[in-house]
This record gives sequence, structure tokens and C-alpha cells, in this order.
Amino acid sequence: MGTPPSWHLITGEYPPCLGGVSDYTRQLAHALSVAGEEVHVWTPRSNILSRDRRVTIHGIHGFGPTGLRQLSAGLGARAGPKRLFVQYVAPALGFRGINVPFCLWLADRDDDVWVQFHEVAHEFSFHQPIRHSILALTQWWMAQLVAERAQRIFVSVPGWRRQLGRHGPRAEVLPIPSNLPDDIAPRDVSLTRARLGTAPLVGHFGTYGALVTGLLEPAILAVLLAVPDVRILLLGRGGPDFAKHLVSISPDVETRIVAPGALDATSVATHLAACDVLMQPYPDGISGRRTSAMAGLALGRPVVTTIGHLTEEEWIGSGAVVLTPVGRAEEMADAVARLLAHTSQREALRARGRAWYQVHFSIARTVDLLGVSDSSAKVGECPSAR
Repeated sequence: MGTPPSWHLITGEYPPCLGGVSDYTRQLAHALSVAGEEVHVWTPRSNILSRDRRVTIHGIHGFGPTGLRQLSAGLGARAGPKRLFVQYVAPALGFRGINVPFCLWLADRDDDVWVQFHEVAHEFSFHQPIRHSILALTQWWMAQLVAERAQRIFVSVPGWRRQLGRHGPRAEVLPIPSNLPDDIAPRDVSLTRARLGTAPLVGHFGTYGALVTGLLEPAILAVLLAVPDVRILLLGRGGPDFAKHLVSISPDVETRIVAPGALDATSVATHLAACDVLMQPYPDGISGRRTSAMAGLALGRPVVTTIGHLTEEEWIGSGAVVLTPVGRAEEMADAVARLLAHTSQREALRARGRAWYQVHFSIARTVDLLGVSDSSAKVGECPSAR
């Protein structure tokens, strides 16, 4: 048997850079190293404040000409076979999302190349500005070039296969695990819940982008109306601003909304674990790329969410979450109210959701699908503030 290849994760996002791809790449690097692999991360220099004794992190000057020369030299200086595992998000590669030189550089490599598409390309539409259409077509061509070169292609959700064209059928779905620790001490959860009060607690975890808040706002107001003593916990950096918006619409709910703002990962997980129910609507539906929903499932929280065009068929009938149609705020509120009223239903949903997560989306499952023999790797710490 020959020398196994060393892993070289190439990513535009890595802690302390905030974001799902950043957190995921660190988890993946740590899990591979725990499984006994030699792991290197190549990322822009601004991302090298993170430290992990098991992983070698190399800072380069982005993915322009200077950075690519540094990357080539660094890879060339390392002996033995190498596997380049690109965490592909076009905007994170620089050049305003059209870094063609990087794609050409990758296509010219002799190494084993794997690529994971967290996004494929900007959506094309005849009704959008011409500059957006040019961006969409260029990014599509870039993705084709990268996919053509890759020995293995991974996508975060099956829906991305369509954008990959003829390369779509060979794209494998690689799950995106929770980006929060799931081994929270019960005592810490109890103390957090005591501070938040004894009233029923409905939580949401996210970044509060406009597409999500457009669904979340009417659902929250409907829950507050349907369950007179319920409190809402808004977790994530955008939570306080969204809370102010809700209060501006309905001033009488001010005392029933809690938004602690930026917290470290352990604190976010502890607050999530203190919730009775989580409400996680998405405009394209729940899918394997929604790490905010994965966090709730990993912590064993009952999740009420939406079904949309990116929702994998496996979710339907799984019993892991309660599914409601996108844009049906009253149905989501009714589902939340029913769960709050029936402890046994909450407990059953909690258990099914956590089991579903462990089988389908845990980091151990990710490592196993990559063909690494030791899939006992733990998620490890995740330093990003939320």
C-alpha cells in the first residue's frame, strides 16, 4: 500500500472569519486530524488567528496571482501525494466572485482534487440586471471547469446538482453538521433556563436575513397571540435588531422577547438547549445545508420548520421535524402551540430529531462518507461568536 495523501483544505473562509463555511471547514479539518490524517488548511492570511495543534494552517495573500504563487510553492515543498479539497464558494475566492485564474490554476494541478460546492453559481434569470446575468454565466462556467477537473464532487444539498449540468449525476451529497457543541452540561442549561424564566420558551437561531425574517415575523407574532404566556428567544448576532423591529410593530410584546446578541458557541448552544421548541423557517425549506436547524436537532430540541424546493425527500415522513409550508405563518404558529401544550409530543419529536441528526448529519457521518476509516471524530470546539 502506498503512502496515503495528505489533506489540503483550500478555503476562502476560516475562523476567526464568521460564517457557516468557516465553522464547517474547521470542524472538518479537526475531525480528519482526529481520525489520524495529516491535515493542512490554506486560507487568506486574515484567517490565521485560529489554532489547532492537530492542523497546520497556512496563511496566503488571498487567491489572486500572489496567493496562488504562494500556494503552489507551499504545496510543492511538501513531500508525498496530496489531496486538494476545495471548499468552493465563488464570492469567498475573491475577484468579486469571478476568480477565473483560481479555477484555471486548479485545473492545471496534477494532485488529487476534490471539491465541495457549498454554492455553485449565482442564479440566472432573464428578468435580472445584465451584470447579474454575466456574473451567473461566468460562475457557472467556473463551476464546470472545477467540476471537470475534480476526481470527486460533493454538494451540500441535492438541489445543487442541477446547476452542475452534466457533472451533477456524479456529485455526492456531503452532510453539513451543526456548528455548535452538543455536549452541553445539564446544570448550565438549567441555570440558563432559570434566568430566562419558567414561561414556555420558543427559540430561533440564525442571522436574520430579510428572506428569513419575512417568514419569521408573522409566525412569531402569531405564536405570541396564540400562547399568552410564551416568551421568544432570538439567538444570533442580528437578534437584537430584529427584536427592536418586532417591538416597533407591536409594542406590547417587548417584555416577551429576549435577544442576547453575540454569544460564544457554547453559550448559544446552552441557550438553544434551554428552549422548549425551536421555530426555524427557511424560504427554500429545511435542507442539509441549514446548520442553524442542525444545531437544534443535535441538541435534541423539537424543531418546527418549512418544506420548500430544496428540502430533501428524506425529511418527508422522517418524523425528525414538524414541516409546514413556506409562508404559512398561522400553520407554523399552530404547530408550535400544539407542541407547547403536549409534553409527550415534544419529547417524542426531540428524540426522533436527535437520532435523525446523528445518523444523517453528524461530523462522524461526514468523515465516514469521505472514506476515512476512523469515524469516531468529535466535533470539537467551535470558537466563533454568535
